[in-house]
Amino acid sequence: MTRSLRLLISAGPTREPLDPVRFISNYSTGTMGACLAREALRRGHRVTLVSGPSELVPPRGARVIRVERARQMQRALRREMPRADALIMAAAVSDFEPVRASTQKLPRGGTLRLALRATPDIVGSLPRRRGQLVVGFALESAGGVRRATQKLKAKRLDVVVGQRMNGASPFGSARVNAFLVDANGGVRRLGTVSKPRLARVLLDELEQLWYGGVRLKEEGCSTC
Repeated sequence: MTRSLRLLISAGPTREPLDPVRFISNYSTGTMGACLAREALRRGHRVTLVSGPSELVPPRGARVIRVERARQMQRALRREMPRADALIMAAAVSDFEPVRASTQKLPRGGTLRLALRATPDIVGSLPRRRGQLVVGFALESAGGVRRATQKLKAKRLDVVVGQRMNGASPFGSARVNAFLVDANGGVRRLGTVSKPRLARVLLDELEQLWYGGVRLKEEGCSTC
C-alpha cells in the first residue's frame, strides 16, 4: 500500500484593507480549494486548508487555518510547507495592497487617490525541499497557455492549472474552461468542466507524479 499524502491547499480570496471597514479583494468564493480538499480527503490523503475569507463550510476532516491578508497567507504557508508533500496553490491572492491603510474610516466625498503596491509572490517565496510537488493556478483572458507555461518555469512549478476567462470570471461559477501544463511543457486541454471534475483530474495528475503510477495500477484504473 502507498502511504497517504500530506497536502497543503490554499483557497479563497485575500482582503487588503483600505481602512477599518473597506478592503480590496476579488470575487473568489473558495469553491475550487474546497473541491480539492474534499476530493483529497475522499482518497485518504491528509489535508491542511489555508483559507482566505469564505462562506463555504470546509470539508470534515480537513485541518483549517483561517487568514485574511496575502501576507498572513504567506506566513501560514511558510510555516506549513516543511511538513507537506505537495502544495496546491488554488487561492486567488489579491495582486495589490494599499501602501498605507488608514487607521480611521475614510470620509466619503471628494476624490480619493490610492497608492498600491504588489502583494508578495507567495508561491515563489516559499521554502521547498527536494521531492515536494507544487501546483499553481493561472487565470488568463488572453495567451493562456503561453502565460501559464511562463509561470510554471518562472516559479519552478510541477503543474499549472490554467483557466480561461472568455469574458466571464470563473469565481463562483460551477464550471470552468481549464487546461493543465506539466513540467515538460505538455498541455492537456480539458475544455469546460465542473470544479469537482477538475479536482479529480488534478489529483490524478498529482498522484501520478508522486507515486509514479503505482496507485493507479493498484486500483486497476487506467483512465479514472
